[in-house]
Formats: sequence, structure tokens, C-alpha cells
Amino acid sequence: MSMKNSHGCFVDPQELLLRTDWNSVEHCCPGVAPATPMILRHLLDDDAHKQGAALRDLFQAVTHQNTFYSATAPAASFVAAILEHPRTLAKVTDQHPWEAARFGERPRFPLRVGLLDWLGSTAADANEEPSGGLQADIEAFRALRPALHDAIRPFLTDNEREVREAALAALLPLLAAPELAHHGEDLREAVRALATEETPYRHQAVRTLASWGEDTTPFQQEANTTTDARTHAEGFTDDPPF
Repeated sequence: MSMKNSHGCFVDPQELLLRTDWNSVEHCCPGVAPATPMILRHLLDDDAHKQGAALRDLFQAVTHQNTFYSATAPAASFVAAILEHPRTLAKVTDQHPWEAARFGERPRFPLRVGLLDWLGSTAADANEEPSGGLQADIEAFRALRPALHDAIRPFLTDNEREVREAALAALLPLLAAPELAHHGEDLREAVRALATEETPYRHQAVRTLASWGEDTTPFQQEANTTTDARTHAEGFTDDPPF
């Protein structure tokens, strides 16, 4: 299935995959987790169960334990390019069946939100010094930050509140790139609003305002009562049972 990106051009997911020599890059667990292109293909499967499993594999294999691999940057490029795909609207869960049986089923969420969360959490990890992984793999991701910003920004005005919030949260760590820092002023009011909402992204909004030198005292008490951004599959196990 082809789709139009934000510039009105048709994008073929298969063609996107062909841009990368996947034999020359790897994630954390070659031979254990599915190969990266298989993970990415399954993100657009017509089976929501396979889509959810692929999202879980993004977190557990492509950036396992906040570490960058040679497959991370090309995977991020693909994910950013498919954000507008209709199949990213599917409601998914990234839980293993055994997790749901043991801990209870969590509410399903749009795959698009999960993909935005993955991009945002990966961008935040790229800002850490030192980040996990080879420096070349980290720099390859950092070089994508302007393109990721351009892909995510249109979702700030999405019809769905959950998508809008996930998009804003995903944009914030990208502003660490010097060439994107000036966008912070454009987002300031939206971040202030996010800091007052009952949302899993509230803590991030408050931390961002503090980093911008704002007095966050009015937000602190409220923020302490709200959980942090959605913890996807990476929050369950150190060694994912693929």
C-alpha cells in the first residue's frame, strides 16, 4: 500500500525498505528477534496483533535498553516516513500474552502513538552523554533530527488528543539539535498546557519548562500525581523473551 506524505508525494513502504542494505546493519539480538526489515514490515501488517508485536520489537531489539545499534537510524527513518499511513491508526497492544495474563491487559492505543513514543524516547536517549552503543550509531540518529522534526510536527494539530500529545512529547527531545532549538519558543505555550493536563507526558513537559528556565512550582504538585510517559514493552524485562 502506498501513501502520501506531508508533502503530498506518494511513498511506498517497500521502496523505503530497499533504501537500506539491511545485511550491513543489525539490532541487539540478531538470530533471536526478527530481522529489522521484518519488524518494520509488520508495523504495517493488516493484523493488529502483529503490529503490536512489531512495536514491542522496536523497543526491545532496535533500541534495547536505551542502546543504539547500526539498525536504529534507518529504522527511525522508516518509522517517521510511515507515520501518516492509515494502518498506524490501528489500536494495538505491545504486551506479550503472558504479560497480559500475569499483570492484566492494558488499554489498547493507536499504533501511531506508540511509534511517536518510540521516536521520542530514542531522541531523548540520543541526548544522553554517554548514550549506549557505538558513537557512530548515535551520531547517525542525531543527524536525522531535523527530518524527524519535519515528519512529527504535522501531528501537533491531529484530530486525536492522544496523538497530539505524543507528537509534542516526541518533538521536545529533538530540540537539543542546535538547528532546531529555536522551535522551542513556538512550542512554549503548548508545553505549558501539557504540563497542566492529566496525561502521561506531564512530567516531560514540566522538565522541559524547567530546562527553559521557567518557574515550574505551580506544576510540581500536579505532576507528582501523574505517571510518566507510557512505558511500552521495554519496561517489562531486561532480557526480552522474543
